Amino acid sequence: MSGGAKSKRKGNSGELELCKMLGKALGGSFIRSNNSGAFVGGKNVFRKAVLSANQTQSLKGDIVPPDHLTKLVVECKNYSEFRFHQLLQPGPCKQLDEWIKQTLDIVDEGDVMLVCFKISRTGWFVAVPEVDCPDYLLGNHCVYEGAHGKFRVTDLARFLEDNREAILRKAR
Repeated sequence: MSGGAKSKRKGNSGELELCKMLGKALGGSFIRSNNSGAFVGGKNVFRKAVLSANQTQSLKGDIVPPDHLTKLVVECKNYSEFRFHQLLQPGPCKQLDEWIKQTLDIVDEGDVMLVCFKISRTGWFVAVPEVDCPDYLLGNHCVYEGAHGKFRVTDLARFLEDNREAILRKAR
């Protein structure tokens, strides 16, 4: 099997696993997006001008949220390795900066953005904009200041457990 096919399969399995986690934590049915955000993100942002609000929302991010979370935008990554030390050292973490950029390209004002990532044999994590953090409870976390501003990075399962009500309130 080619590296591209293996990578695609890994990404798909991560998205399915994340959908289950989100559904359990926040309620409702989360599904994988057919287009993984690219349809209205980046250079395709012009498409938002001709799509309805519901169409645009369903084409944002890698995960389509249920109807009660219309402002939730979720990017999902599933990688073998991540250089966590770059979060704590001066200079950029190019990998995380790219994931954040991909998400920022598709969010609109008022959206709740979660950059979720699974690292093999390590676990699930989430990066959230620091501007949203006063609304959230955060246990152990780090503050990453990268190319797109400040973000807090923490364990995803704990984040969802501690912030269920805040996410539900903000993403309606």
